[in-house]
Amino acid sequence: MVTTSEAPETTQEEQAILSLNEAFQTYVRQMPKDTKKAAQPEIAKFVRWIGPARLIDTIIPSEIGEYNEIFGAKTATRDATERLSAVKLFLTFLKKKDHIEVNLAQHLRLRKSRTAASKAVSMVNSTRSVSLTQSGYNEMTKQLRSLNQERVRIVEDIQRAAADGDARENAPLEAAREAQGMTVGKIRELEATLKVAVIIDAKSQDSGRVHIGSKVELTETTSNKTVKYQLVEPNEANPLASKISIVSPVGSAILGHKLGAEVKVKTPRGQQVYKISNIS
Repeated sequence: MVTTSEAPETTQEEQAILSLNEAFQTYVRQMPKDTKKAAQPEIAKFVRWIGPARLIDTIIPSEIGEYNEIFGAKTATRDATERLSAVKLFLTFLKKKDHIEVNLAQHLRLRKSRTAASKAVSMVNSTRSVSLTQSGYNEMTKQLRSLNQERVRIVEDIQRAAADGDARENAPLEAAREAQGMTVGKIRELEATLKVAVIIDAKSQDSGRVHIGSKVELTETTSNKTVKYQLVEPNEANPLASKISIVSPVGSAILGHKLGAEVKVKTPRGQQVYKISNIS
């Protein structure tokens, strides 16, 4: 009679591959009460972002890296650090308990606090006002509203894609994650601009000089051809709408000049001379 040695006993929890939500519940049950209140909401946010029904052995490092980029890698604020720390401890727990083979926690990188000097520079930069035309402000507000609606739709796409097959070979999920990162980045950029925006009051400006917001007609002296532009800050520049930036070759050349002045502009065709034939 052939006998075999008995396999070591394993718990039901160790035998089954946990979903992310099940792993979250397991982790919460063993958390100290004094840390649970603050950490639990942050981990819950991470679970929703990845997908509660996802099996934890399907989560890949690139997804953790994307979460890191979107929810705190680019900032060193206390809130961002605490947010990532809570998730990092959760992922460390999963590896320690052998629920996952890869140490996903290492893909969450916490930035060190900035020095007092760098914080001061950042504060100065963040309070710099940005001059926008009324139409430019309205367009950015409209775009921000549209992007926030798009972000909600992308989250729904991610949830559907995450529930469909192996995440390691899930092209729709990867595309949705990439779209989410780009959308969130653009939202942050618009919010930062609108926060410090100052609407240009055309009536208070010197109508005899070119300033931000001016609509200018330029005449090329050699060909007598005319072009029309509106001079704006880089945030609002849109060549298709004939809005040129004050840091563009033409914009920087005409800024501050009077009606009737001739200015030299370096272009790909060589140096051109324009006369400021109208300012409005």
